Amino acid sequence: MKRNLVTLNAGKNLTKIIAAISLLFIFTQKSFAQSNLTQPIRIPFTQTKDGHIIIEAKINGIAGRFFFDTGAGVDLITKKFADKITDLEATDHFYTGHRGTGEALKVDLWNGKLLQIGDFNVPKIIVAVYDVDFPLDGLISLTSFKDNAVTIDYENKVLIVESNKSLNDLLAGKHFTMPIQITNDRNIDISISTTIRLENKLVLDVGLDTGAGDNVFMFNSQYMDSLRIDKNSVKSKLRPSTFDPAKGNTYYFTTLSKLTDLNNNVTVSDFKATFIEGFIHEGNMSLNWIGSKITIDIPKRRLVVPN
Repeated sequence: MKRNLVTLNAGKNLTKIIAAISLLFIFTQKSFAQSNLTQPIRIPFTQTKDGHIIIEAKINGIAGRFFFDTGAGVDLITKKFADKITDLEATDHFYTGHRGTGEALKVDLWNGKLLQIGDFNVPKIIVAVYDVDFPLDGLISLTSFKDNAVTIDYENKVLIVESNKSLNDLLAGKHFTMPIQITNDRNIDISISTTIRLENKLVLDVGLDTGAGDNVFMFNSQYMDSLRIDKNSVKSKLRPSTFDPAKGNTYYFTTLSKLTDLNNNVTVSDFKATFIEGFIHEGNMSLNWIGSKITIDIPKRRLVVPN
């Protein structure tokens, strides 16, 4: 690899590390993953104490450990891991992504031959390579699953890439489905969001992000006025930019009483919430509040939650 890569010292806070590079990088596919499976594919995972999901995968046959990050819109590999892969090819392409706090970063894109996640294969990939002090080898995003429903089973700690039959079985025994919006920038950046009702007052579209960890609820600070939250009466902290310490965003921390999905299938009560000045989203949050087993079906724009 010949191109110069941006360097980031990510520090010790794992959630901040993932947030610093999530929603920032790009992954595209020149061909499709296994979209007509005859049997579901099970991919075991582990979790950190904060709820981040860790899976094993191979890129061009080189094994690594990655965070499964539904908010990233990317498959990212670190420069340290990329240096182990002798047949990555530079492209003429780049993409400029943005963190939730609005910071922009331009990254170059590289060709890879094959991503393997257990027995699930994604051929002819393009990845972002980033020079970062990161605890694992990178991030695996939802882009790899844009043609396949994938289930997060928190209780049994397994991802399941569903076949048509197994997905139909899930639907037959479902507790409820939840509509999701798909953000798809030219099959380059794919992420998901849903609509929630906050404090029985606000209706917001919020990102669903395993990269946030468990039980994380973040919102744009503009909604504090609507909720009659006095910025001077709650705990706050100015957090410097990961990329430019001279800049930063103010975070406000409080407790809210109620959050529901739009159809009132699930409710979260008395939860810790963070409001962020300069946040470019209405909100962004974990997935585990929805259920212990959640199927993300991008082709049908829905979540499926079993009984």
